[in-house]
Amino acid sequence: MDISILGINIKRIREEKKVSAYKLSKLANVGSSTISQIETGNRQSLNSSTVEKIASSLGVTTDALYATENDVEYVVDDIDQTIKLFLSSDVLTLDDTNMTTKEREEFRIGSKALLDIIRLQRK
Repeated sequence: MDISILGINIKRIREEKKVSAYKLSKLANVGSSTISQIETGNRQSLNSSTVEKIASSLGVTTDALYATENDVEYVVDDIDQTIKLFLSSDVLTLDDTNMTTKEREEFRIGSKALLDIIRLQRK
């Protein structure tokens, strides 16, 4: 199931503010399963009062939770951090198929090995 822009933004803002999903659920007085479900795409919408509580708990407006980012350029300057961020995603797909836990681990190991080779070649 696709994750809504609401779920993407809640997770992004929560992580930027270094707030766990559990802590957000307590601050907003909503179930931790609600936060998890909206962030993973298992739930596509929330009632307006719940959205307001989450926004308030994150210190943002409700508009910020529904905002889309058009024409945003992301600058990647640390490949190790980028790979960690990439792998922290709840759902990764390759060729329109979700990657398994084993595939994600293989990707992590393979990318680490390639970076180690590059580092050795630089010496």
